[in-house]
Amino acid sequence: MNIQQATFNDLTAICELADQINTTHHHELPDLFLNPEDMEGSTEFWSSQFEAKSSAFLVAKIENTVVGFITAKITENTDIPFLTKRKICRIGTIVVLEEYQNSGVGSELMCAIEKWTADCGADEVRLEVMEFNESAQLFYNDKGYTNSSRIMTKVMA
Repeated sequence: MNIQQATFNDLTAICELADQINTTHHHELPDLFLNPEDMEGSTEFWSSQFEAKSSAFLVAKIENTVVGFITAKITENTDIPFLTKRKICRIGTIVVLEEYQNSGVGSELMCAIEKWTADCGADEVRLEVMEFNESAQLFYNDKGYTNSSRIMTKVMA
């Protein structure tokens, strides 16, 4: 397996992987996530992430086939006076092709982003995981991630 910077040549595979995770999220939370068949602008969104400032967009490849990707960016609080001024890596998306899940691809992507985080001088990695996604929660727990907050919602009908 090879972990490398995503390029425009990977865009079709990235969009297919994004559709995979979006389909799952739409199934679980249809009021929040669009069905990939109804989305517009996905290609433009993902291609814009290639050059985002203070960010990483990595793909995992096996035999030159993209089997997963991860996005992340470095942020630092400079505006809120009661929060510490720490560099934080925020993972945006991680997804692995279904047939390669539980084979180490996700772990390799996380290791690569953690190395990038350290190289950037950031103090910690943060991510958001949906409450319904118990397998992802277990995956992150096994990697040493712990809960630090909870996002709660109330739909106003």
